[in-house]
Amino acid sequence: MNTTNQTNRRKFLDKLLKGAAFGTVGLLFTNRLNASNSSNDNSSNLYAMWTHGSEGKMEGRFHDGKDAISFGSKLIGKIRAPLTAGYLRGVRTGSKFEGTSIILPGEAAATMVSTSGGAVFTIWDSGTKAKSKNGEFWVHFTIPTPVIANNVRAKVSKILVKCSSTNVSFHISDVELWDANERIFHKSNQKLWGPDRMHGFSFGPAKSVKYGLCMSLKIVGERVSADEILEISGVGVDLMI
Repeated sequence: MNTTNQTNRRKFLDKLLKGAAFGTVGLLFTNRLNASNSSNDNSSNLYAMWTHGSEGKMEGRFHDGKDAISFGSKLIGKIRAPLTAGYLRGVRTGSKFEGTSIILPGEAAATMVSTSGGAVFTIWDSGTKAKSKNGEFWVHFTIPTPVIANNVRAKVSKILVKCSSTNVSFHISDVELWDANERIFHKSNQKLWGPDRMHGFSFGPAKSVKYGLCMSLKIVGERVSADEILEISGVGVDLMI
């Protein structure tokens, strides 16, 4: 490598370490925090790592989505606003409803429809009576995780969930964060619902990250009809490095 190339490389690395040339998908770099902004080490940098809601994966036994014509019509009517906004484009009704569905107890099913604006969920009667249904299920989101940066191990300081729901009876009740197979955060008996907003959960002392992060959300429906929806547009964490 000639002298000019070596000089340019050193300049780039200097900028990189100062945060002036750092960029990656899902990563936000901000200036160094001072003591008034954080209870952590005042030399730490803050990173915000996010995953789009459409990346969620439902936990449960697969349902083929058949016999859901009336459910599909109700759902499309309910989410006319997302349709107008232009980020729900592929949903059609017929002998089978599009999306990912799982079986719930009591002739019920839950469906997730991925859109450009996030993931839309509903619970519906998989039998013949089109009754309101109860049910609960988990959705998992992998979080891009820079475990170590510049020889410093990342620490989680905050968990963030951006969501909305049309009814308090259809809400997120539990929020968990996993580091590989170790649960490092759990908040239960919540009711995240209502107009689109950000919900934040802070750790006590920030928790060191060892492997890779997964956020798990428990969705609960209590006598939910097919035209009630819950949307998760994104989830994320704040990391200190």
